[in-house]
Amino acid sequence: MNQAWTDDEIKILRKYYRKHGAKFVAQKINRSADSIVLKAGQLGIHSKNLRKWELWEDKYLVRHHEDRTNASLARVLKRTLPSVMGRLKKLGLTKPVSHRWTEEQKELLRKYYPDRSISLEEISNKIGRSKYSLLLYAQYLGVSRPQHDHEWTKEEHQYLQKNFKKKTNKQLAADLGLSESAVNHYLNRHGMNRRPTPRKWTDEDINYLKANYKKIPTKEIAAKLMRNTDNVINHAGELGLSSGPAKLWTEEDKKYLSENYNKIPIENIAAFLGRTINAVTAFVVKHKLVSK
Repeated sequence: MNQAWTDDEIKILRKYYRKHGAKFVAQKINRSADSIVLKAGQLGIHSKNLRKWELWEDKYLVRHHEDRTNASLARVLKRTLPSVMGRLKKLGLTKPVSHRWTEEQKELLRKYYPDRSISLEEISNKIGRSKYSLLLYAQYLGVSRPQHDHEWTKEEHQYLQKNFKKKTNKQLAADLGLSESAVNHYLNRHGMNRRPTPRKWTDEDINYLKANYKKIPTKEIAAKLMRNTDNVINHAGELGLSSGPAKLWTEEDKKYLSENYNKIPIENIAAFLGRTINAVTAFVVKHKLVSK
């Protein structure tokens, strides 16, 4: 059980934290640096060296504090765990301590969790636990759930091939009675890309790009060559005309992407890897990292 903070300890924290940081205060009052950071966050005291919280980060916490662990939030936001916990406390997003699972709840989980015809929301309501709690405890009990929500039929595949260039993913999902996310993933995995085949670069185009890149606005180059700016920037990178080398994909990056692409939103993966959503999607399609 955590030791309650005394008035004297809080005074020392207020006096030294801003200038000297958590480790200095920890030595003064014989507490861990993590507990210092957490308490400082609760009191709204910030070190001069700490990065300020941005509005988008607060919105991310509001959106995901119930379906992500604090450690996961910390990884995505590139912050320490105590920092995230302190911010959650300040925003009023802390969760009450969960009660132990009853034998009845465990039996219900064993009964319903493997059945894909019953959604996690329904199981959550039956048992009285959050979806995230279900996932964690099912893993603890060794109860598995089929990996795929939907087994795609030949007819559905043919329907997508025929219509994916004519309709939006939202419309396709409504027609098939599936989620938009399921349609997005399927189209990506099967190379159904709406982008037209890019026009080949001629020697004349390349010479013009080399002569003018970074000397005149990229939009002007794109207009001259009748291409979009992304196409110009990407080809400049391939030619080594960019300001710096492209960020290489490590084996750890590839493994994380392959393991999580169908499990968590792509914007979370992009944030964790420090890349754009387009970069992540392009890499998946190009290297076929996700199994069909």
